[in-house]
Amino acid sequence: MGHEQFEEAVALYAVGALEPQEREELEAHLGAGCTACRDALTEYQEVAGLLPNALPPDAAPADLKSRLLAAYRRDFPQSGTVWTAGEARHESQEGIGRLVPQWLTLISRPAFALASLLLLVGTGIYAVNVRTQVEGEVAQRRQIETALQTEAARLASLQQQLADQERMLVGLREELSVKLATQSELGKTLARRENEVERLLTQLALREREVTDLTQLVAQRDEILTFLRSPRMKVVSLAGVESAKSAGALLLFDPETKNAFFYAFNMPPLPPGKTYQLWAIVDKPVSAGTFDTDMGQKGRLLIRSIPEDISRIKKFAVSLEPEGGRPQPTGDIYLVGQL
Repeated sequence: MGHEQFEEAVALYAVGALEPQEREELEAHLGAGCTACRDALTEYQEVAGLLPNALPPDAAPADLKSRLLAAYRRDFPQSGTVWTAGEARHESQEGIGRLVPQWLTLISRPAFALASLLLLVGTGIYAVNVRTQVEGEVAQRRQIETALQTEAARLASLQQQLADQERMLVGLREELSVKLATQSELGKTLARRENEVERLLTQLALREREVTDLTQLVAQRDEILTFLRSPRMKVVSLAGVESAKSAGALLLFDPETKNAFFYAFNMPPLPPGKTYQLWAIVDKPVSAGTFDTDMGQKGRLLIRSIPEDISRIKKFAVSLEPEGGRPQPTGDIYLVGQL
């Protein structure tokens, strides 16, 4: 049941006219916390509670006792009293005559009339809603059946197209197999030539890298030789600290050009992700560059221009830093040399 149907069933519930299943559904709906239906039920119950008060407060009829005795004797003839048919008919007519005015008086009461009207309207609305719901479900079922038929026809068409495509694919595979069979030798030869070309290209790339490295090495050596021949060259010796006693380094620099060449030897192996960094120390350390070591634990660094005035530099030092270096020393010091 929808919420509108629950609202229509509240009036019937108030007067006890709901079917058991509908009553259970409405009670579950009320228990779920629907305040609108609960407020409506309270109003209908108040109206239903006024129905007994709508009867007139008349005194009991004077012949009530005699009529009750007559009914008892009629139902239990063994009591010994026998009523004639005329007496019984007369009593029945008198009872009906008294009840009809009372019923008409009850109907004339506004509260009873309102409850009766709500009951009739609720019943009618409920019947219309049920009929509308059934018709909607029937229409929806027809739509679903039509859609299923359309999809079935579409599926059959797709299956036919798929079968046609599979037959075409089989034909293409057979044609390709024939062509591959006639050109298998050519394909093998072409594959061998491609592998040979790839191998030659790899070797050529290696040779080009070797030539580039040699060219850079030759240019660096020429620059170092030119630097070493300078009559203005100065030398600073750096010694290893306690943790690297066998290590050492030489720093050769030209005071005028500020170019320098740094050569370190017997350096401790570099841990992964680490590098050595050279510092020129004035008032605070200034980075002069980073370098790694080769298989012989030697390191080289060509400095194009020392970052500080040579006359202001007090000493040089080498520390262990993360790859790429740091603006200030953060790792252990391995080499130190006074200027």
